[in-house]
Amino acid sequence: MVVSLVVFVGYLAEWLFRKINIPDTLLLIVVGFVLGQTGYVDPGRFGTFAPLFTTFTLLFLMFDGALYIDLRSFAEGIGAGITIGVTSFFISSAAIAAIFYFLTNDLLMALMLGFALGGVSSAFIIPILKQVTVDKKLYSVLTLESALTDVLAIVFATTMIELKIMKSFALKGVFSQVASLFFVAGVLGVLAGFLWIFLEKQKIIESDRNYMMTIAYVVLLYFVTEYLGGNGAIAAMCFGMMIANSKILIEMGYKIKKPGKKAGNGETAAASDKIDKGIQVVSRRERMFYQEISFFLKTFFFVYIGLLINVTNLKAVGIGSCIAVAILLLRYVSLLLTRKYKPLERMLVNSLFARGIAPAAILLVAVGKGLLTDQTIIDTVYVIITATIILSSLRVFVYKSRVMKTRGKE
Repeated sequence: MVVSLVVFVGYLAEWLFRKINIPDTLLLIVVGFVLGQTGYVDPGRFGTFAPLFTTFTLLFLMFDGALYIDLRSFAEGIGAGITIGVTSFFISSAAIAAIFYFLTNDLLMALMLGFALGGVSSAFIIPILKQVTVDKKLYSVLTLESALTDVLAIVFATTMIELKIMKSFALKGVFSQVASLFFVAGVLGVLAGFLWIFLEKQKIIESDRNYMMTIAYVVLLYFVTEYLGGNGAIAAMCFGMMIANSKILIEMGYKIKKPGKKAGNGETAAASDKIDKGIQVVSRRERMFYQEISFFLKTFFFVYIGLLINVTNLKAVGIGSCIAVAILLLRYVSLLLTRKYKPLERMLVNSLFARGIAPAAILLVAVGKGLLTDQTIIDTVYVIITATIILSSLRVFVYKSRVMKTRGKE
């Protein structure tokens, strides 16, 4: 009954977002909070399932979000995405770590929490971007930023965990690990994309029956990438971009293979027409199928976040809320990096700062290893995640209202 009602609430929340600009994440968190406070659902029962669920949610949202990235726009926005992502990540991480060091007097723990909460959430940003009208280049920039900071958060935070356990640290090793994660993920994602396009083009896999096969392929890609030392979510994003832009890639390959020929004579024109047909790997119907799965995962993720809120710990609520406000204010740094963008685009960038899956996953690891036992700190992290989602959602509400008002004037 609860699962059924949550799905209905999820659709209602999206409808409200379209109609009156209230982000669906707010309603979903409220539903989770109510379910937890009334005792209908016990968050503790999801202890073993939660890491698997959050991992698959991140993986699939990255894949689905990449299906809407245009390669040309991505190439144009990659520099801005990296600049905004890296700058905001390290500034936020330093500020949050300083606050936690004051609270705990434990430098490694403070750094771990600072890095964990330093990046914006893909699970929040990608669904929001798909619900608002946004330029393709800006979509690519913000998607890349969320993917990049998720990886940086996991790498640097887990490094602090290992340092606390092993009592050793090598700065070179950390940066080598980051480079390896991205390189391995990028190479495997691109190769997996080319292989899938080839299989589709050769009709080895029926295009009308490959929806679940594609998902299985993405999960397998994630496993292989993680096993070889890369980041599976980044690999999934690269794979999604490849198959979403299969038409452009095949046409580029054809031009390289047949240089100097133009579609002016009958033979070449016919060949060009043949290429233009049947090479778009991801159909509109298939994208709709993936959207439904993303909707389901996103809905239950934010309900789960609502379940974790402990309002009885007033100290955690107070500290977490203050840190969330600090994160909001620190996001204004993005305005210095987006001067070339339009005012509304800068406003959107400044509005997207919510935290999500990465800190929740890192927290589970730290608790599981016995490194974090202070319940107030644990509750504070969940409050920060929730509060940043609420504050970011409110800013998105203001942004969308401003967009509607601007269109009304036009």
